[in-house]
Amino acid sequence: MKKFCALLVLLVGSVANAGEYYRGYSIDEYDPATGLYFRGVEKTNREGGFLVSKRSRSEVVNISIFDPSTGESRLLFGEPAGGDIAVVLFETGFSDGKIEFGGTSPRSYVKNNVSVAKREPRTKVLVEVQPEDRKGTILFISEKRAGGLTRLATVPEGADWHLDMRNSKLRVVHQLGHGIRIESHEW
Repeated sequence: MKKFCALLVLLVGSVANAGEYYRGYSIDEYDPATGLYFRGVEKTNREGGFLVSKRSRSEVVNISIFDPSTGESRLLFGEPAGGDIAVVLFETGFSDGKIEFGGTSPRSYVKNNVSVAKREPRTKVLVEVQPEDRKGTILFISEKRAGGLTRLATVPEGADWHLDMRNSKLRVVHQLGHGIRIESHEW
């Protein structure tokens, strides 16, 4: 019985740790279209409590963009982003009628990416920030090389977003009662 209780405490602690501390992505990637290197800047918090040992939990609060051709680096956000940077997407190329992407989790955010007219990759990066209050998300765009960060859209709780590649749009989708409202933004 003692072994069972010890195993149960260990299992509950492991599940709590996995949910709180596991990070399913990192920002650590070169853009083959420009050669730029994108690296997440993390803020580390110390947390602990019952069943949870003190460990570090990282939030990505900014992105460093390094240009190997000049040896210069800059931060995407002038100040920390005001929350956790959850998604970073940028176009890297074109192949077999599809736009190719780099960054974090492109599959879940890129839709209608078939039979796209051949073109060069866009020169911008899309960033999703989850504010500290965890209510909704904010989408920003910036030029990869020149900067110029712009707030593109706010995605409220319960809504989602995706890139519609054939139509070059970013869509925010809200369910309102028994209907759907769709906002479209230029990509």
